[in-house]
Amino acid sequence: MTQYKQNDGSLPAELRESILLELPFGLCVARQDAKRTILFANESFYQMFGYESPAAAQTEGFLGAFDRVDPKFTAVLEERASDLLSCGCAAASFEIRQRKQGGGTFWTMVRIQRAQSQDPVWVCAFMDISAQKHVEEELRFREEEYRIAVRQSDKLVLRYDIAKKAAYLPPESAAIFHQEVFYEIPERLENGGFIGPDSVDAFHELYDRITSGSVSSGNSILQMKFSRNASFEWFRIAYSLIYREDNTPAQAVISLQNISEQHEREVAYKRWEQTYAAMPQSMTTYIEFDLTQNRLELQKGALIERIPPDMDQTVENVAYYFIDHWAHPEDREKLRSCLARDRMFAAYFRGVTPERVEYRHLHKNGRYGWVRLSVQMLPDPYSANVRASLLLRDIDEKKREELNLQNRLRTDPLTGALNRTAFIAQAEIIFGDAKPGSLQVLLMVDVDHFKQVNDRFGHGFGDRVLIRVTQILRSALRADDLVARLGGDEFVILLRNVSHADALTGKLERLRKQLYQRISEESAVSCSFGAAICPRDGSNFDELYRKADIALYEAKNSGRNCARIYHESMDPPITLFGGTGF
Repeated sequence: MTQYKQNDGSLPAELRESILLELPFGLCVARQDAKRTILFANESFYQMFGYESPAAAQTEGFLGAFDRVDPKFTAVLEERASDLLSCGCAAASFEIRQRKQGGGTFWTMVRIQRAQSQDPVWVCAFMDISAQKHVEEELRFREEEYRIAVRQSDKLVLRYDIAKKAAYLPPESAAIFHQEVFYEIPERLENGGFIGPDSVDAFHELYDRITSGSVSSGNSILQMKFSRNASFEWFRIAYSLIYREDNTPAQAVISLQNISEQHEREVAYKRWEQTYAAMPQSMTTYIEFDLTQNRLELQKGALIERIPPDMDQTVENVAYYFIDHWAHPEDREKLRSCLARDRMFAAYFRGVTPERVEYRHLHKNGRYGWVRLSVQMLPDPYSANVRASLLLRDIDEKKREELNLQNRLRTDPLTGALNRTAFIAQAEIIFGDAKPGSLQVLLMVDVDHFKQVNDRFGHGFGDRVLIRVTQILRSALRADDLVARLGGDEFVILLRNVSHADALTGKLERLRKQLYQRISEESAVSCSFGAAICPRDGSNFDELYRKADIALYEAKNSGRNCARIYHESMDPPITLFGGTGF
């Protein structure tokens, strides 16, 4: 065994060489030439690069200490070596990526030191730090993912120091508020009026939970705002606590998410459910669909029987089953239109208000009664789906009273036609809602020489003539056209959505022929017509009535029993100063 003196600061050469060769990191000595030619390297150095021996490395041309450096890091290496030589420093450390034999790379921490001997040399130590760099990279990726997630969401995330009462914002949020730290929280929020009045108690409760540490995580919904001039909005506040070693809460990670839209959806959904719950179950039925998934979700109430569970319960199938079994035949088409899934979707995305349809419903006793179908489309509070809620409510008694009252208030007691007030009200609505390009026609009708008919045949006969005129007009017109008796022998008609002006002439001629009736060898009942077209001749009742009256006057002057359509040439000339001159 080799002997050496204790504590003399030296080791025998063979022991020193053995230690150098078996070090757990790469060690090499290289000349300070351009190649940095290796003079000595231990086995760990070559093994780091995937070589079994120095000879195998030298065979492949691995002769310089930094021959295996990733080319992307060559500039870094040269810069550090140059700095070391120029500044006179003894050593430097840096991280670079190296290439393994056969492909692949790994990270090393390099410690390079100048040493003086016969020739100047570099003493280089290489430590494989790939595992450490992998962990660092994973952490960086996770931090970047977190930052991206925060940027792409509507959440505001902050760290709250409980002892300091300070809220620390991340860079993205600090840039918005132009401040990184907010002190005196929660007093600053409450005293500054940033908490909604109805949320103050919930805010205190949330703060107590955080500071007491009794619950490690939780959330609350508060009404808040972040500037004095802003409006209050709804936020979900979620927190997770970080505890000290003694199990007392030190900090809280808090996120604030604006859920105003979702909160409104939840409120609307609950309000709709409460509306149904307050109604008598025997006189209602509530049906709920997931419109997006096209399936029946819920059915309550006794107004209709249960939808068969064995049928495919899509919106279309349930709607058709309900309509075919309980709706009056004359009301089925409007119900099918109302409950068409595509139409409901279109109405929802256009923001159209909920629709109501009143129809005659077949009850178990075989009689029809009035029922109101209300359709409400709401976003599901907890998903992106659209829900359609149908509420069927028995309104028969109220509807019949309403119809009787309306009929008395809106109709002429002799003929049953609309009266003047009802006609004008409906006509103004139609004129106002007319689509661009559509034509509405206001038509005035006068029974020719009606006074002579009354004088010769009596008022009872005259009344029957007026009733007959009304009946013929109703049968000759479409269901959505309006007929009214303005008084005496004067009628007014609103022809809706006439295809084109030329078609009007033919329509008036057919009406003229239908109304003509000979009542004796010497006498006949005939009518004269005057028409004005909306929007060409006007856009409201008064304008159109005046011009239709001018056209009627023209028809009477043309011998009666004929029709005239207004045009500007019919207007009477305007005479200044009553024709008297100056």
